[in-house]
Amino acid sequence: MHTPRTSSLALLSLLLAAPLAAGCASENLGAGEEGSAGDVVSSGESLTIDEAVFSRCSTTAVYGLSEQLIEELNCMRPGLMSRIDGIPGVDLGGAVFPYLQSDAAAALERVAARRGSRMFVTSALRTLPQQYLLYRWFQTGRCGIGLAAPPGRSNHQSGLAVDVSPYGGWISSFQAEGFRWLGASDPVHFDYRGEDVRNLSVLAFQRLWNRNHPEDPIAEDAAYGPQTASRLALAPPTGFPVGATCGGGAPTPAPELAAIEVYWARQADGSYALRALAPAAIERVVYRVDGYDIGEATRADGENFPTSYTFSSETNERLFEVLGYDADGEQVGLGVGLIDVTEGTAVYIKQMGEDLYEIGLERAPEGVAFVEVQVDGRWTLPDIVSGETRSPRGAVRYRFGTLGERDFALTTFNADGSRRGTLYRTFTLR
Repeated sequence: MHTPRTSSLALLSLLLAAPLAAGCASENLGAGEEGSAGDVVSSGESLTIDEAVFSRCSTTAVYGLSEQLIEELNCMRPGLMSRIDGIPGVDLGGAVFPYLQSDAAAALERVAARRGSRMFVTSALRTLPQQYLLYRWFQTGRCGIGLAAPPGRSNHQSGLAVDVSPYGGWISSFQAEGFRWLGASDPVHFDYRGEDVRNLSVLAFQRLWNRNHPEDPIAEDAAYGPQTASRLALAPPTGFPVGATCGGGAPTPAPELAAIEVYWARQADGSYALRALAPAAIERVVYRVDGYDIGEATRADGENFPTSYTFSSETNERLFEVLGYDADGEQVGLGVGLIDVTEGTAVYIKQMGEDLYEIGLERAPEGVAFVEVQVDGRWTLPDIVSGETRSPRGAVRYRFGTLGERDFALTTFNADGSRRGTLYRTFTLR
């Protein structure tokens, strides 16, 4: 079996040991994503992505591999991705990878036509190797990258996001065509509602790697873990010798993962007690926040896999995951949630079963008598526990027929029915 290079193992240690504070999934890279054109450029077929991190400050270094990933995605899901460099009235920055999901690309064309003036896009789709470069530049203090999401976590990797500069005159046109503006947190950024395919893009790389390295196969599990990270570091930026193959039979599906019920509770000392209820086949769970492992437990520790963790910083809207493994070490389960790490009132979203989620308040302010949850600005969810849309439990539990990214508005009411306030969260249901 192939053994990864020492430098890549050291790199992997950096990836997994990075502090939680650096794991924020939001970015504000915009036009400043690329570095100086005067950087030294290495060339040669032996160059790896790990080596490309230090050879130049441009994601164009991995365009060859990125094109192969698009081809593989379109083999797995015909018509998923489309080019945007031919859209009338849309100009692209020199380093923009010119792809979006096909529905998002069509909507972008309507946005440009609606306003009738030229649009300048500074970022669109970022493939897995492109995000790897950005994250490593952030970690190593290179190329002017002040913040970047870990590979597999950026919303640009789904091909639904664009950054536009200047952005102010475009907000209403984007919103009219189904895009969501991120506002002050990332003013250049617009997201189109669609399927989250970040895991599918990881699977595309895993398939390409295995096709070219039968002596060193990795799991085709659509999860960005240590195996995938170490092989991505060794991959050729210009692409593999064998690229996408659309005629090789049905694509390898991502494994079906059993749903894990997710629980946490803030303690008086500020630490969090972590728990999970998992099917009998699961012997070990790993707790993860924003892509970083924060603890693990085995069934021998207790049927609900108890452990605890104290966060170094308090931040809202963090991705909470519980990964479940069987006795052979294979991942067979997953549970997800949104955790607000804060001492005061906090919104939570917790997976409670297959397609079943609970949205509610932790430590609700005194006087709150009811909670109402609206999704995507259109539907008020009935609580399947209380049977009410204005839930007296401080939470609403609901089984969703459609997964993917959803917008939630959580409104609180006094006992007399008067409205108190509304909190907003966006979360991807899996």
